[in-house]
Amino acid sequence: MMSQGEMTWTSGLIPMIEPEIVTEIISRIADLALVVSQTGVVLGVLSNPNSKLKYSFSRWEGHPLSEHLTEESVPKFQERLASFLDSAGKVVRPIELNHIANKTENGFPIRYSFHQIGTDGAILMLGQDLRPVAEMQQQLVAAQIALEKDYEAQRDYDTRLRVLMSATQEGTLFVSAATGEITDCNASAMLLLGLTRGDVMGQSLPAVLSLAEGGNLLDTLSKAASAQTSTAVKIKTLGGRELSLRPTLFRATGEQMLLCQIVDGLSVSVRSEAHEEQLNGLFDRGADGIVFFNRSGSLLSANEAFLRLTDVVHTQSVKGRSIADFLARGSVDLNVICENATRTGAMRLYATRLVGEHGVEIPVEIATTLLNTAQDPVFGMVIRDASRAELVRKSNQQITDVDMRSVIELIGSQTLKAIVAKTTDVIEKMCIETAVELTSNNRVAAAEMLGLSRQSLYVKLRKYDLLKKDQEE
Repeated sequence: MMSQGEMTWTSGLIPMIEPEIVTEIISRIADLALVVSQTGVVLGVLSNPNSKLKYSFSRWEGHPLSEHLTEESVPKFQERLASFLDSAGKVVRPIELNHIANKTENGFPIRYSFHQIGTDGAILMLGQDLRPVAEMQQQLVAAQIALEKDYEAQRDYDTRLRVLMSATQEGTLFVSAATGEITDCNASAMLLLGLTRGDVMGQSLPAVLSLAEGGNLLDTLSKAASAQTSTAVKIKTLGGRELSLRPTLFRATGEQMLLCQIVDGLSVSVRSEAHEEQLNGLFDRGADGIVFFNRSGSLLSANEAFLRLTDVVHTQSVKGRSIADFLARGSVDLNVICENATRTGAMRLYATRLVGEHGVEIPVEIATTLLNTAQDPVFGMVIRDASRAELVRKSNQQITDVDMRSVIELIGSQTLKAIVAKTTDVIEKMCIETAVELTSNNRVAAAEMLGLSRQSLYVKLRKYDLLKKDQEE
């Protein structure tokens, strides 16, 4: 029982510990320690200095613990406290309670264990902060929800792909660019190849197709796809049937894949193939700049002539940029061009200035055509350098801009200053009418095109009675 006059652990009894040390031990082993009476009144509070609970717990002393519990935790606490008292201090299951720091803050969860101390009926409640556990549970739930959403999105895209492949009339194969393995195909492809799905899936592409003129099929397809042209590759099936295959290279989950669209080579007329080649040749080697862009102005493709006009080195440098970046009046020019092309189908001639990559401006004439009327329409624009034509116009303008006979009639009857003022008014009126007409009576765009404020434009419209003219129309 005793060793050198001191109580030991081996005797089955707890050694004598100073009260201050007991307080320190309790505050270290629990995030929050409460001493409560049998009626649930808080007699003392100890909090772990290393805990993340940074509340003023000292004000709990002398108050019922239920005042600092959320509504649903009050009956749980009262029931467990009564159960502990009825069991005469025996061990009862821990309980999770939600506390409120004040009336405005959210509750924080604590798991308490009950312990009998002394003979005065006081109860020690050792609490563990459950917020880290709750945060981890919330993260796990959020991760699970995100994972489920990803699965749903994947199933949705897979369903769409299946429907699209079954509905398309062209034979479609998905092929690994590295191994040549066929990973997917549609019914039209099986019909053109004369094989079943089991004969195609998982097979190497050269095992079911070959080049019509011989050679390495995969290398030829990869080169054709990398060239970013729409040239079809002539192939033959195992049965000797001639087909045309158009490859598209893309990357999926880090692996390069080939989308191979197959059509019956005999069903394609020579005229249509020649026509397509001629259009491709015109785009690649044409003297005028040709670009394609969507409604927002984002460039989809541009030919070499446009790159020369704008001093751009490579086609990839302009893809995704706005065509407005290369127009002198920016979005004003773009809006006028798109609105007129959308309204009439094509805008035959629009004079502006093209801004190069290094800020050099050249006069150009633009013809724009609406190619389709889908939700995001595509426009084709032909841009012609008008530098020489502008020089010719400037030389002719010295004679033809002003009607010489009208000027002669004014000489002698009015001063030179009055003659010049009237001539300026005529030109100013003509410019305003032209700007308003080009912008489809859009006053804001017309003011930006002329370099005027909206107020100044309205003043000039009133001056030349152009407002009344618009109202009558």
